[in-house]
Amino acid sequence: MEYVIFKLSSENYTIRLDKIKEILVYSQVIITKLFDEEPYMKGLINLRGEVIPIIDLRTLFGIEDKDISSETVIIVVNTSDDKLMGVIVDNIVSVKELDLNKKVQAPSMGISIDPQYIEGLVRLDSSEMVTILNIDEVLKFEELCE
Repeated sequence: MEYVIFKLSSENYTIRLDKIKEILVYSQVIITKLFDEEPYMKGLINLRGEVIPIIDLRTLFGIEDKDISSETVIIVVNTSDDKLMGVIVDNIVSVKELDLNKKVQAPSMGISIDPQYIEGLVRLDSSEMVTILNIDEVLKFEELCE
């Protein structure tokens, strides 16, 4: 199975390619702010007539804030309940086939995000690992909008 690998800060994360509808350049998107929103809810975009909520994964995961750059993108994801949601990430690293036979469980210590959001870890090469996100858990709409 192919995965899109992206960065948040210095860490690699990944989402299954078949969950992704589109990748948008952040600077080319107009985000309409909402009133009384959670800090991670950045607003809404209109993508060809469909209104899509936008979530900042850095803020949701408690990762230090960073200025938007020319590499910042919004990954539009199809959730398990057939909703489209966008997630802001620092940049796309690559699209790769991952060997899930080498997947290991995330340790209970040393991980900065909620373990329920993680399917596991896979080594990319001799020096880098990637965190496989359970994007359906991350983007549970009713929990995000509590």
